[in-house]
Amino acid sequence: MRDSFNTFLEKNLNLSQHQAVHHETGAILVVAGAGSGKTRVITARITHLILNKNVPPSSIVALTFTNKAASEMKERIAAFLGHHNELPFVGTFHSYCVQLLKKYQEYLPHPFLSILDSDDKQKMIQGILQRNNLQKQFTAKNISHMISQMKNHIDATSQPATEYLSHPMLTDVFNAYEAEKKASQCLDFDDLLLQALDLFKKNSFIKHKFQEKVRHILIDEYQDTNIVQHELLKAMALDEKNLAIDSVCAVGDEDQSIYSWRGATVTNMTNFKTVFPNTTIVTIDQNYRSVQEILTLANRTIENNTCRTPKNLWSEKQGKKRTLKLQCLTEYQEARAIAQLLLAAKSKYGLQNVGILYRTHTQSRAIEEALLKESIPYRIIGGIQFYERKEIKDLLAYLKIIVNPFDRTSFFRIINVPARGLGDKFEEAFYMQWADEPFATWQDIMKQLVKGGNLGKSKIATLESFVSIIQTLEPTTATSKALEHIILKTEYISYIKNSDEPQEAQARLDNIKELLDAVNHFQANGTTSIADFLDEVALMQDKMSKQNRDSQAVSLMTLHAAKGLEFDLVILPGIEEGIIPTTRSLNSNDAIEEERRLFYVGITRAREHLLITITKHRYSYGQMVDQFPSPFLREIPADLIPFEDCSYWNATQIQQFFAQWLGISPTAAKAPSQVYVPNYTPRPRVAAEKIEIHATSTKWKKNQPVKHTKYGVGTIQEIEEKTSGETHITVRFKNGVKKIIAQFLQKL
Repeated sequence: MRDSFNTFLEKNLNLSQHQAVHHETGAILVVAGAGSGKTRVITARITHLILNKNVPPSSIVALTFTNKAASEMKERIAAFLGHHNELPFVGTFHSYCVQLLKKYQEYLPHPFLSILDSDDKQKMIQGILQRNNLQKQFTAKNISHMISQMKNHIDATSQPATEYLSHPMLTDVFNAYEAEKKASQCLDFDDLLLQALDLFKKNSFIKHKFQEKVRHILIDEYQDTNIVQHELLKAMALDEKNLAIDSVCAVGDEDQSIYSWRGATVTNMTNFKTVFPNTTIVTIDQNYRSVQEILTLANRTIENNTCRTPKNLWSEKQGKKRTLKLQCLTEYQEARAIAQLLLAAKSKYGLQNVGILYRTHTQSRAIEEALLKESIPYRIIGGIQFYERKEIKDLLAYLKIIVNPFDRTSFFRIINVPARGLGDKFEEAFYMQWADEPFATWQDIMKQLVKGGNLGKSKIATLESFVSIIQTLEPTTATSKALEHIILKTEYISYIKNSDEPQEAQARLDNIKELLDAVNHFQANGTTSIADFLDEVALMQDKMSKQNRDSQAVSLMTLHAAKGLEFDLVILPGIEEGIIPTTRSLNSNDAIEEERRLFYVGITRAREHLLITITKHRYSYGQMVDQFPSPFLREIPADLIPFEDCSYWNATQIQQFFAQWLGISPTAAKAPSQVYVPNYTPRPRVAAEKIEIHATSTKWKKNQPVKHTKYGVGTIQEIEEKTSGETHITVRFKNGVKKIIAQFLQKL
């Protein structure tokens, strides 16, 4: 096995990889760029130590972040070793800490018999809140998140980072939680790391015994370590400030550090060489994934970050016209253009080799609708389809019981959402009464329960409050008006904020905003009433359920979920200000750099083709808002990424253009002869197109009455003809003055 392995090393490692594998002693930091084969380096280094340096497998520990990564590494090492039965430890930080804690139980401050998972942790916290009448002020999920954040930012159990507890009273909740865990003889996941760290810090005997046995430590994805994990590695490998073991090898890439919200600290990697003396730094910058044109784009993007080790990804794979920046009119045209690209790309790459990567899940809604219309199968990775998300289903359930008062599923979904103090016994009584009278409406059953005299005054008042939310709404009511009324009366926004940790709550609030924008879009296209809107949604959901769910489906996911994946064709929609970087990141340079790293991760997922899309306008609370390209795009020289504006192309033009870009035979359909179909080479919009647009805009006159689907009737105050050919019209409505694109107004 040694000979075949050494042959592998000679033939399959480049010079930098070879250096990282054969570095024998001391600290080594391997800066492994995207697609550079870091897993190959780690597994080959471990095997080299065992086969060529006669290092016992039991003296090697390799720490990863996921069980999946650990399994892949173990499989590769086992294949290299062949007849060797013993394998080194390869697993997650948490799994290794469990082994340590069980081995040294007698040194722990209190007995440890079991591990609290996330659900058990929240149940324990919920019990503490209820016993102290705090359940209306705090939620178990929020407090669980705060405690985890606090523990991820400390380097000893004796130094709690209480600044992560947002309310002074939470310190008491935290102390009660710790006491209950102690009494239950259990630890949560964060405790596993902290208690292991304490073992090394407080027991020199354990530390020295560990260092006598474990002589080589390797850590994968070091850019994702938090403060505790960094301190744990120091405790394992150092004696005072000197390296006490034979080697410590950290592998990672600052440019792919995108998990600060989980506690990851990119400075752990940048400071590695100052913590571990005489660190050798090996940079692996040959990429085996992408064509050079895509890597050039990635390099010019990430070089604007300061918190990084400089490197320049390069590839032997060459190709021309592989990147494209496409401007669309709105997110709906953007979604349709993406669908046309998929129809063209299906024959070249297969849909399973295409990834649509967006900054937030809210962006999926318009794209999903466009894919459904074209019968393009898709799967959402790390999330769920837009109309299947909890907050969306909750609000739709309110609409459904307006249209269909016999809808039991929808009624029971929202009768206690947000919580109204109507417990399981009430719901059971309601259900039994309704089962006895299957032709009654929910209003009928409610009246009967109230008349029955078995409900207390508080429950009757609660039911009356619930009825008041619904009673003014009819199936013919405008959907936007109904939804805004329901959200306001139920205080649904506060319910979301109080139910989830901040990041998840913000994502759910963004989804609600996107639902409102979807409703306004439907209304602008003639679907105005609640009943009609629900019909449209039902048809879409029916298409979803009938979709082909085999491997031939395009993948939709956030940029965070895409890390570690790769696709022949990658589509990055909505690379615009306020989307990436997010508005929330603008006040922090560290946050801006992480957003840029996220964009970089998206670019480097692409093997062969990369499409970046931007829009001129997006729906926001019913208005078409002007959009601007992301500042990250402005950092890229124009000659590195060709640009096209397809704002006024039809579907045939777009599909033919994409066929040409991908280098495949165009479809049989031809664009109308009088319409200009551009070649791939970027060029300004032709004059004939401008003339046609201006000709249509001459119908608008000052003081002319117009109608808007949301704002009603108003009069024109100003008319602006943009150089792009668009007409922006300032209209005075009853509720104020609005500037709107002409195509969204109707002349009266």
